[in-house]
Amino acid sequence: MPLARVPRPALVFGVCGLLPFIAGSLAVWLLPPGWRDYALFIQAAYGATILSFMGAVHWGLALAGTAAGGDSHRAMSWNRLGWGVLPALLGLAALMMTAVPGLILLILSYFGLLMGDAAAVRKGQAPAWYLDLRRPLTAAVILCLGLSLIRVLL
Repeated sequence: MPLARVPRPALVFGVCGLLPFIAGSLAVWLLPPGWRDYALFIQAAYGATILSFMGAVHWGLALAGTAAGGDSHRAMSWNRLGWGVLPALLGLAALMMTAVPGLILLILSYFGLLMGDAAAVRKGQAPAWYLDLRRPLTAAVILCLGLSLIRVLL
């Protein structure tokens, strides 16, 4: 079972990080219109925050590579550090949009970040267990954001 390889603290904190996404989707579906809009904004803001955090993981991995005596020029490449900044910019852009395009951008960004994380694992820039954690968490995030998007479109 792939999740068995994930360190317990990473798994627990990762799953706990889903709670605001789940609560946001429930709120968007169950609350009256005025509150629904507020819940949607909170969910999108949390989504943008976590997207930014997930991008910053790549900076952390690059920094850890240089601290361990690795090649700082290879670890601190434009591509690798740019991949760490792009999610934050996409999250900000999503918050500046109206609900439908903003949610679509967040969904696409989470999917794209997962693809980037998979590439980092293949290149040995992230531990193999990281992808075992990211796949189900990203699927859950995309599901929650997608459910909110469906509600907005109704």
